[in-house]
Parts: sequence; structure tokens; C-alpha cells
Amino acid sequence: MNTECVNLLSFLSGELGEKEKKAFAEHLIQCSECTREYKQMTEAWNSLKWDFEEIEPSSSLKSEVMNFVFETDEVPVRRRKKWSGFFLKQFTPVTSGLLLAALVLVFVLLYSNIQLKKELTAINLPMEVKTSLSLQPADKTAVNMNTDGAAYILQQGKERRLIVQIQNLPSLQESEVYQVWLLKDGKRRNAGTFKPDEAGTGSLTYKLSIDDKFNHIGITREPDSNSTKPRGEKIVGSS
Repeated sequence: MNTECVNLLSFLSGELGEKEKKAFAEHLIQCSECTREYKQMTEAWNSLKWDFEEIEPSSSLKSEVMNFVFETDEVPVRRRKKWSGFFLKQFTPVTSGLLLAALVLVFVLLYSNIQLKKELTAINLPMEVKTSLSLQPADKTAVNMNTDGAAYILQQGKERRLIVQIQNLPSLQESEVYQVWLLKDGKRRNAGTFKPDEAGTGSLTYKLSIDDKFNHIGITREPDSNSTKPRGEKIVGSS
């Protein structure tokens, strides 16, 4: 290879002086190898111009790059702000909305998964009978003297439920209901209503809150389910 051949790239990039350019141009006419490579490189270079637009780098580019590399004393908060600003510029409002929706969906799925785990854990917890109360007829001389039953307080984990079961209840008329009352220190709290089946058997399940504390249970026969205090006769109760 001629020593002039090594100047091909310098000639293409315009780094040669006028004298060297003239000398290489004369060499190019005589050297078929350089002529072939010159043609190939020229075609490749010209094709690049269709895909890329050459721009003049700003005078501050070098200083910005060097500052980024050597800026080791930058406060972490400032650095996060710089990067957050950069990413905000990259996302359009539509992209940001989709990203936010995806994050919300992930949060909802995680929350649902946590709740499901709690429910499954609660299912596996043992059920304990914390209290049982015998329910007897309020008036043992009345027709309904055979009416009796029981009430249980069941606890599973932190949840408490009151279960009331009564047998041989007198049948009701139209809108009448049986209403359960929780009694403590002369105060009553409504625990719900129920109606018995044809055999006179009735039951009620009531979820007890932390404030539901009582010593006795009373069940009355009410004209409807709107009673805020007993309006009818007491049928059964705990002793």
C-alpha cells in the first residue's frame, strides 16, 4: 500500500492542508484501490446526510458534560429535582395519565390482595364461644310458657357475633316482628328484628361492636320493625 493511501480518511474529512489535498487528488487518479474506497465512503457519507441533520454543538455543551461528571458535591434533593424535571419533559399528558392509571390499578390490586389475605387468615382462625345465656319465657303462666332458647357470643379473631335461637314462638300477625334488645345498667340497645318460621323457630345473628356491652337480653313482640324502644310485650329474656 502506498504511503499516500493512509490519507484517505483525512482527505474525506477535510483535515488535509491545500498542498496535501492536491497531492492526494493526484494520487487518487493513479490508485485504483483508493478510488474504489473513496467512491464507497463517499456514497455512504452522502446517504447519512439524508438521515441525520448536522448541528453545531453549543459552546456550553462541554462545560455541561464536565459539570455533570465531576459534580460530586451536589445535594441529593437538587439532583432528584433535576432528574424529575427531565422525566416530566419526556412524558406527554396522555402518557402521564396512562402511567397514573396503571399505578392506581397496581395499588388497588395490592390492597385487594392484602384484604383477601386478611379474610383468608380470619377464616382459618378458631371460633370460640365466649358467653352463653339461657333465654326463658317472661311469663311462665302464659300460653307461650314452652318458649325458650339461648344466646351465644362467638368470637373469631377480633370479631364478635351474637347468635340468638328461640323455639316455640307464638305466630305473628301481619307486620309484627320479634325484636332483640341488649340491656346494661337499665339502658337498651336495639340488636335487630326477626320473624319465626311456621314451626315457631326463630334466629338472629348480630355483629357486635366494641361499644356493645350488655348483661341481659330481652326479646319483645313489636307491631313493626321501627321500634326505637320496646312498645310490645316481653316474650323471653335472660335471667
